[in-house]
Amino acid sequence: MGGWSELPVDVVRNIEEKLDLYRDKVKCRCVCSSWQLALPKIYHQKQNLLPWLLVPLKTKTEIGSGTSFGFFDPLEKKVHCLELSDPHKAMLFRGSSHGWVVNIDKNNSICAINPLTGAQVNLPPRTKFPDVVNYRADKPGSEYGIRGYDDISGFYFFTESKDLVRNAFIEKVILSSSPHSDEDFVAVAIYGNYAGLAYCKRGDKKWSFLDLGYWCDVIFHQQQLYAVDCEGSVVVFDIHGSLPKKTPLVSKLSQDLDSRFYLVESSGGLIMVHRTVDILSRIGISELDSRSICTYKTCGFRVFKPDTSRGEWYEIHSIGDDMLFLGWNSSFALSCKNFPGHAGNCIYFTDNNMLQHHQGIVGGCDVGIFNLSDGSIQHLPGYKTCDSELSIWPPPIWFMPNFI
Repeated sequence: MGGWSELPVDVVRNIEEKLDLYRDKVKCRCVCSSWQLALPKIYHQKQNLLPWLLVPLKTKTEIGSGTSFGFFDPLEKKVHCLELSDPHKAMLFRGSSHGWVVNIDKNNSICAINPLTGAQVNLPPRTKFPDVVNYRADKPGSEYGIRGYDDISGFYFFTESKDLVRNAFIEKVILSSSPHSDEDFVAVAIYGNYAGLAYCKRGDKKWSFLDLGYWCDVIFHQQQLYAVDCEGSVVVFDIHGSLPKKTPLVSKLSQDLDSRFYLVESSGGLIMVHRTVDILSRIGISELDSRSICTYKTCGFRVFKPDTSRGEWYEIHSIGDDMLFLGWNSSFALSCKNFPGHAGNCIYFTDNNMLQHHQGIVGGCDVGIFNLSDGSIQHLPGYKTCDSELSIWPPPIWFMPNFI
C-alpha cells in the first residue's frame, strides 16, 4: 500500500470536504507537499470562526487584579494562554469590536488592543471624559471630582476613587471600524453615573459629549450610530459632521432596573434584545461574601423588531439561523449554517451587569446560551465559569479574531 502522499487527488479532496474547522483544513494541507498541491488555496475567512471568549486564567475576587488571560475557543472547547502587554499592569476590558478589545488599566489609561498582533492604539484617558471636573492624584481614595446627574436634583458634584471610576463608570466602548484599516475610526463610550454617551476620533485628546441619558447599548449600523436606553427607546446619531445630529427612531418599550437592552445587526436587519436578570436573595450573606458570591443570574431574553413607520416595537419569537453574541462586546450575529453542530435561534451571553458591579458585587459568572425555541438556558459547552460560585474578574468578553 502506498503512503499518504500517493493518495489519488479526488480522495484527498473528498477528505478535505469533510472537514468543518478552518484549522483542520490548514492541517490537512500540511500533511505533505502532494496534498498541498492537490488542494485549492484557502484564505482566512472570518465567517468560519466562532468568537472566542477572552477570560482571566485564574478565578479573581479582587477588583482590577486581572493580569493573565486566555482565549476560550467554543469550536475546540479549549482555553489558549495569552500574554498581553505588561504582566504587572492590571487589565479591564470594556469593549470588543472588529477584532480589537478596549482596555482600561489601573491608571485609567484607555487603549484599543489587537490581542493577536499586539498592535495598540491609545484613546484619551478616563480623566478626559466630560463628567470629570478635576483629578487629584495626590488624594488617594477621592482622586476624581465627578459631575453626576439624577432625575430629581439634576447635576451635582461628588468625589470618587480612581478604582471605582475605572470599574463602574465606563460601561462599554465600541469602535466604528478597525483602527488598523481605517484612519477615520470613531470610538463611542457609555460612561458616568448616568450612563451618558461620549465619543472620540483618532488623534483626539479628549472625549466629546454626545448625549445625556441612561443608555444600555450602542452599535454602528449602516454607518450610523444607534443607541438604546433603559426604556427601550432607540435613537440614531450622525457623528460624522462637525456637530452630531440626533434622530429618534423607536419609542420606549418598558422600564425594569433588573433588565437591559441590546441592539444587534442580524440577518433580518436591526433587532433589539431584552434581557431579564433575577436578583437572588442576599439574606445571610455577609458584606465580604457578597463580593465573591454570584447574587444574580440571567433568566430570559425577548427579541423585538422595529416598525419605523409607526415608531413601535413588535416581538418576534425566532431569529432563524442566527446566533447572537451579547455582553460587553459590540453585539453581533452569526449564522449557524457556517458552524455544523451549532444550533441557530440562540443567544450567547456574558456577564455585563454594571448595576450589580457598581454595588460591589464582582460577578462574572453569568455566562451561557439561551434557546429562544424553548426558553432554556445551558452552560457554554466545555467552558467552566467558576468553582464554588466564586466571582470571575474581570468578566469574560466575546472577541471576534481579526488577524490584521
